[in-house]
Amino acid sequence: MTTYIFSEANNQRNWSTEHSRLAEVILDSDLNNSQITLKNVRDFDWLADDKKHYRYKEMNFQLKNITGLKAVVSHFSAISEIAHVFIIFTLDNQQEFGISIEARREQGEDFSLYGGLFAKFEIIYLIATPEDLLSVRKKNNEAVHIYPIKVSQEKAQELFLLLTNEINKLVNKPALYHLFFKNCTNQLVKNVSILTEKKYPWYFQTLAPGNTGRVLYDLGLIDLPDTGFPDIQSSTLLD
Repeated sequence: MTTYIFSEANNQRNWSTEHSRLAEVILDSDLNNSQITLKNVRDFDWLADDKKHYRYKEMNFQLKNITGLKAVVSHFSAISEIAHVFIIFTLDNQQEFGISIEARREQGEDFSLYGGLFAKFEIIYLIATPEDLLSVRKKNNEAVHIYPIKVSQEKAQELFLLLTNEINKLVNKPALYHLFFKNCTNQLVKNVSILTEKKYPWYFQTLAPGNTGRVLYDLGLIDLPDTGFPDIQSSTLLD
């Protein structure tokens, strides 16, 4: 297994199959009327028995087609504060795509807290189908909660454009992942100010991403009847 600590970020490595391609977003200056193309959208079927499910595709739409947003919190540890967080955008034709910020791994390399802490990995912004992002978590027996977000179409579109800048930047300028300073949650949360004037607590975005659902509830961002957070958390658990 290749080991590199505090090295220069590099896109030219022997990447694991699931991290082999960087996503890219093609869009014109006339955003509202131009065609947006998502390149290298990962669409793996993690529950399949063979490698035929290792596929990528393109998606095409216009910015105005983005209508909504969901936040996904996937608990992969018995410690409830530990989780992976990603988002899903909804289009007006009911299609969806997700953006998941992860530590990019090489062939034979596993994620570790040590590696994340000492900048052992590059960072990758995956664009993937929800079926891909959810099936891998089902395969790993993770507890997944999907929270619909209370947001206008315009704000959802603005968030997409902010993330697009980060996605495209990594194509030519790779960056390192860090467990605390550049992880799945705080890279998303730094843009949450466009959704609410309330401040997202530093502790939860950095040290306890598993509490993201609770924080979204406290910020008034979950688009469900307020029956109390325990009931909402239970109702959003993916079967």
